[in-house]
Amino acid sequence: MSKDWYYAVEGASTGPIDEAEFERLVAAGTIRSDTLVWQEGMEDWLPYARAQGSVGTSALPPHAPRSDVHDPARADANTFMGALKDGFARYVDFKTRSTRSQYWWFTLWSVIFSVITAIIDVSLGMGDSGPVGLLASLVFFLPSIAIAIRRLHDIGRTGWWMLLVFIPLIGWIVLIVFYCTKSEASPNKWGPEPQH
Repeated sequence: MSKDWYYAVEGASTGPIDEAEFERLVAAGTIRSDTLVWQEGMEDWLPYARAQGSVGTSALPPHAPRSDVHDPARADANTFMGALKDGFARYVDFKTRSTRSQYWWFTLWSVIFSVITAIIDVSLGMGDSGPVGLLASLVFFLPSIAIAIRRLHDIGRTGWWMLLVFIPLIGWIVLIVFYCTKSEASPNKWGPEPQH
C-alpha cells in the first residue's frame, strides 16, 4: 500500500501527494536531497536523502518542520560585500546560523562606517559622536544583534549568551572566543551547516 508524502519548501508544508507525483517532483528537482520530507510512519521530518528506509512505527501529524530546509544566507554572504548585504537582508533573523566570515566581515563594515561617520561629525564641528554617527549606530544596531545571535547559534549556543556583553572585560573576552570558534560541522537545532 502506497503512503502519501509531504514535503517542505522554505518552512511551508506541502501535501499530501501520492508516490507517483512525489517521484515526478524528485525527477524534476523540486524535491532535492536536502528537502525535508515526511510520510506516515516516519518519526519526524527528514532530508529526502535520509528519509528512504526510515519509516518507523510512530506517526506524527503532517506539520511544517521546525527549521528551514536550506541555509537562508546569500550565496556571497562570506565575502566582504556579500556580508554587508546579507546582514541587512536578514536584520531580524534571530533563528538561523551565520559563519565566522559572515560575522567578522559585517563587524568590519560596522567599524568602517563608525570611523567614516566620526570623521564627518568632526568635520561638521559636532565632535566625534554627532548626529551622523548616531544615525549610523541606529542603522547597524539591529542587524549587529541579529548576526551576533546567529553566530552563537552556529556554534551550538543559544543567543542568550550574548548577555555576557554586560560583564565588562571577562564577558567580552568569552564572546570574542565564541565568535572566533569554528562552525559546528553538522546541522543543529538552528538549521543546517551554513555554506562556507
